[in-house]
Amino acid sequence: MSVAAVIAGAGNGTRLGLDGPKALIKLAGEPLIVHAVRSMAESGVVDRCVVTAPTESVQLFEETLERAGFEATVVAGGTTRQASVAAGLDAAGTANFVLIHDAARALTPPGLIRRVVEALEAGHAAVVPALPVVDTIKLVGERATDGTEPVLETLDRTSLRGMQTPQGFDMAAVREAHARFAADAAEEASSAPDDAFLVEAVGYPVALVEGSELALKITRPLDLRIAELLAANEG
Repeated sequence: MSVAAVIAGAGNGTRLGLDGPKALIKLAGEPLIVHAVRSMAESGVVDRCVVTAPTESVQLFEETLERAGFEATVVAGGTTRQASVAAGLDAAGTANFVLIHDAARALTPPGLIRRVVEALEAGHAAVVPALPVVDTIKLVGERATDGTEPVLETLDRTSLRGMQTPQGFDMAAVREAHARFAADAAEEASSAPDDAFLVEAVGYPVALVEGSELALKITRPLDLRIAELLAANEG
């Protein structure tokens, strides 16, 4: 069984307060995309990596990965993550399975990647790493004019999980799902929150495996500082 990885790296670093692609922001001295590709390589279960990048930065991504000693196919992403992943899937070839990953989860352990692939090989069409939700979660209503939000319901967190990546899929299943909802990919408001959402929508069951706190998503400056501490500790 062959496994391809699509790593979404076309997002920008606006919420981190930086210009340019988020995937090129440095963590422990190396760009996030290098960390993400290294995790795939070190897992020992990925045969090919495809990286999506902003159109104007494809060559820069290629040079960055080449300097780091990693081989990956770099393709231009789209205006949304869903569109970028679709472009990556088009370039992923004929692998049996595909792992769809966020470059922003740069410290994802290779062992987590292997868990996802093992579950795919066991027969699951869609596999997502996840962690139990630790905060109390409340469903709220429409924001009032004074800025407050009314609580409608307190949810039972024992049955809630926070999703991570890489999300693993049978290649045919996830391509079917992306094709079905391609029209929704152009705008953030209509695009999918993750790839598992698309696969669920076409009727495939999604199985969860244990995630990792190291696989946090680097979105805000605080996330980057936490990741720096984690990287130093792991080192």
